[in-house]
Amino acid sequence: MAVLVDDARWEWRGLRWAHLVSDRSYDELHEFARGIGKRRLGFQGDHYDIDEVDRERAIDHGAELVDSRDLVRRLRDAGLRNRHDKPAWRRLGDWPPGVAASGAPHDLIERARALRLDPTDAHVGLFVDLRHRVLLCDLPPSVPVPDPAAPFATGPRADGWWSVELFHPA
Repeated sequence: MAVLVDDARWEWRGLRWAHLVSDRSYDELHEFARGIGKRRLGFQGDHYDIDEVDRERAIDHGAELVDSRDLVRRLRDAGLRNRHDKPAWRRLGDWPPGVAASGAPHDLIERARALRLDPTDAHVGLFVDLRHRVLLCDLPPSVPVPDPAAPFATGPRADGWWSVELFHPA
């Protein structure tokens, strides 16, 4: 049982992309992805799409390199192949650092403040799908992150920024 990554061979937006999956559980996959700086919003129903830089980070963090066919086979064998339940995120708002996130749900702003996170220090985005509302706060390296071990914070991304995602039922 492992976190798996295939070759970065799918081109999109000038980059090559790979897939990151777990053949054990989605929880294992989310934890691993968070550790290499991937946002939970990037989850594609059974995998994360990762670019070449994140693929190298994944391999450095212990992901097993497999070919695409083996990746899909192991995902299916584990009962984790899910092609039909992909989140369909819609962005409802976007506020740059230094601007109050007016229009963002008060309960999510209060949750951020309860975690000692000032949304005005971050680039804030509000996303919704059928099941969740998500307040995404991207923090520059100069802003302290609340608790990097908390389940809502990613590890530092390749650019040094952190993402804090506050999920709430829709």
